[in-house]
Amino acid sequence: MSSQLALLGGPPLRTEPFRVEPMIDETEEQLVLQAIRERNFSRYIGIAVDRDTLRMTSAEADALTDYWHFLGGPNVRAFAAAFAARFDVPYAIPVTSATAGLGIALAAAGVGPGDEVILPALSFSATGNAVLLFNSIPVFVDVDPQTFCIDPAAIEAAISPRTKAILPVHLTGNIADMDRVLEIARRHGLKVIEDACQAIGGSWRNRFTGTLGDAGVFSFQQSKNIMTGEGGMIVTRDPEIAARCRLIVNHGELVFGDDATDEELANVVGFNYRMPELCAALGRAQLVKLDRVNAWRTRNAETLRRELAGIPGIVLPPSQRAEGGPARDVPHFFVALWDAEAAGMPRSLFVAALRAEGIPVGTGYSRPMYAAPTFLKRIAYGAGGYPWITPGFTSPVTYFKGMCPISEALLDDRFLWLYHIAYSSTEDDMRDVAAVVRKVMAGRDSLIAAMPSLADKLGGHSSGRIGVALQHLKKG
Repeated sequence: MSSQLALLGGPPLRTEPFRVEPMIDETEEQLVLQAIRERNFSRYIGIAVDRDTLRMTSAEADALTDYWHFLGGPNVRAFAAAFAARFDVPYAIPVTSATAGLGIALAAAGVGPGDEVILPALSFSATGNAVLLFNSIPVFVDVDPQTFCIDPAAIEAAISPRTKAILPVHLTGNIADMDRVLEIARRHGLKVIEDACQAIGGSWRNRFTGTLGDAGVFSFQQSKNIMTGEGGMIVTRDPEIAARCRLIVNHGELVFGDDATDEELANVVGFNYRMPELCAALGRAQLVKLDRVNAWRTRNAETLRRELAGIPGIVLPPSQRAEGGPARDVPHFFVALWDAEAAGMPRSLFVAALRAEGIPVGTGYSRPMYAAPTFLKRIAYGAGGYPWITPGFTSPVTYFKGMCPISEALLDDRFLWLYHIAYSSTEDDMRDVAAVVRKVMAGRDSLIAAMPSLADKLGGHSSGRIGVALQHLKKG
């Protein structure tokens, strides 16, 4: 096999696309087909509900015999009950997306217009945008450089008289330091809403992610560990938060009569965030596979960790699965860090060489959330600066590039994200990744020498999903 690098004209070491797809079998097909044959697509009704019903546990709601109900149809209620049981909480509320779920959970916890929510600078844009859903103000802070999750010291420094909530994100499957987050929240009287979209099944001190704060939110978009195509789930132990989530999800303003109090009406607008029955049917089948899916990703991640250890330029962050620690991460994808000085070349050159060899590697999100024009210009609803600028009030919260240096350094120079630890990629695939890394590092002198002629192939953001086969391309 030729040792010449593919970026320099040699043959790529890896030619077969990686296969990443949901773990599906006949169970999903059976449940979805059953719903179709029963003409069961959405069985929500938007009125005629009392306060006791709103506070039903998910298990109690599942026991109802009504085919049409304010809390959803049979698949929605069964999925919610199974999810609540799996994560040892009384309430699970299916929603159309985790983006919606985060906004709903904040609103149900009493966070509203002008209130500040502290969250990490590193996450998918949906986390920051969800804070805007009910006109609250995101306050972005930096992350811990080893877990990539919110830095508790940065939370303390950002608290103001207008702070109402903390929104920790369990990024890449790592778990935020929830001991310190919850202690800070208790001391300052703040709500905690967990973004557990990338950490389903992970835990902190033997309690599941998403269940430690006042509420937690999970994502079921297709790239997640389990999926419903699109969709999400809110979980909580608080019956009042559950009741308000259910109202916000399902045109809640229709429930109230003329005697409704201001407090009851607050944040309850006639929205529709209801999960369809077909998505819930998928979710019921997928939930059963959660442990298998997580074990698959964990096995591949651990193989990569072993194979990449000791390679110059590759820094492996500490594993949260080490004995004695409070966290048990569940990898959403595999993260390594790049050390340009130790490697003797910039990350952009290394990434281009890996991709030319057939390895889809990412560099993280294209920017920290605050660097999006929405935040830099403080323009969301209308062109006048709302919700930062309202009649009689201008928020002091501003955003600028450079405000979170650790987050920016990770995205600009250090992150290496490998998405293809998911089913159905194998341990042999992981060994191919390591073989390519070793090939590239062996040829780094020739790479560096050729760097001036490769300018058009370097730089920019790399999503890392190119080179992953779709299901219909799968061989055999």
